[in-house]
Amino acid sequence: MEDFSAISSFVRVVEAKSFRAAAAQLGMTPSGVSRAVSRLEEHIGVRLLFRSTRALNLTDDGESFYRRCKDILADLGEAVESLGYARTKPRGKLRVAMNVSIGRAGLIPNLADFEARYPDIRLELSMSERNIGLIEEGIDCAIRMGELEDSNLVARKLGYFSNVLCASPAYLARHGTPTCLEDLKQHQCINYVYPTNGRAYQWQFDSPNGPVTLDVDAHLLINDGESVIQAAMAGLGIIQVPHWLAAGPIGHGKLQVIMEDTISAGSPVWIVYPQKKHLSARVHAFIDWIHEVFRRDNLPACRRAAKEEARASALVESVRIDSADKVLPYREPVEA
Repeated sequence: MEDFSAISSFVRVVEAKSFRAAAAQLGMTPSGVSRAVSRLEEHIGVRLLFRSTRALNLTDDGESFYRRCKDILADLGEAVESLGYARTKPRGKLRVAMNVSIGRAGLIPNLADFEARYPDIRLELSMSERNIGLIEEGIDCAIRMGELEDSNLVARKLGYFSNVLCASPAYLARHGTPTCLEDLKQHQCINYVYPTNGRAYQWQFDSPNGPVTLDVDAHLLINDGESVIQAAMAGLGIIQVPHWLAAGPIGHGKLQVIMEDTISAGSPVWIVYPQKKHLSARVHAFIDWIHEVFRRDNLPACRRAAKEEARASALVESVRIDSADKVLPYREPVEA
């Protein structure tokens, strides 16, 4: 077969449920579409459609062939998009799945930037506490936390959550600011409970002796991550939360990071997508954008400042070394 026009006509007829509607979409005459499908049936030697004046139905072979053709045309479209990613505007529907907390706190507050960059992408978010099946539910890509199970998905690591302790300024003014893990026993703590199994989250800390995990005796347990952040903003206690999910309230002064020396690198964060030969421009664009958002919002200000200070110190030291090691051109000594 020299081109995909006949296959495209067949798929459009099935989806439009009539030759007339398919012809209107394709800019052809109904008879032209009918002839294209007939030529396709003749070429492959299989009847694909039962035609009548009242109905249009797929044969068993036609049903199977339609599913394959639909995937082929989608792959072809994505291949073309992928080749043109660097010079064309991504467009069309993009379905992204994620945990509810990541969606509400980490993604949605940044979506105005995404829509400004990619106005032709129509984003559809699927937020759930369960891992949604990407292939089964037609999802283009997903953001996931923790260690991944073996699967047929491609995974790219965004990084690790920076887990911070924080509380509202009002709470700290009333109860004081803890300076070590032992002090937490004297404070009201709010903790997250996994809705899938009812297990409380173990807090994680960095210490001079290595990573430390702590079972917190929380006075308030909540099975929704965004609500944990809201409770802390209301002055109800201290929380540990990934900085990425609380970057907004922290940046606006509604929450204050405490015990900065205990900030830990917690669970890994991934962007996953089905294995395909070609990623669409839409998925490319989203992956690049979410990488940028994660790098910007995941690292707390105190760590960014320390990182910049270390970089500046290294640059100064490099200049000193270069100056000390400079080799001067050799000149013959001049006799007196």
